[in-house]
Amino acid sequence: MAKDLGNLILIVGLIFNLVASLLMAYGRIFRSKETIKNESITQGNYNIHEEKHRLKETRIAQLGAIIMVLGFAIQILSHLFFN
Repeated sequence: MAKDLGNLILIVGLIFNLVASLLMAYGRIFRSKETIKNESITQGNYNIHEEKHRLKETRIAQLGAIIMVLGFAIQILSHLFFN
């Protein structure tokens, strides 16, 4: 029974890591054509669309990094307590 619980907790940690990796790559994977077009336009060496997108991309990547650390911690705890 404890081994099954340990495996379940390990799988939860792996799912956290999978979600985190998608979040960390969000800006590159899910960039729309409209976003690319808006980021290509500059006005006086400044582009508000690019700045907004980079800030959003950074915040999502930071969240992904936190979730990834949690996923690894869950996996480590699973091994420590259930193996």
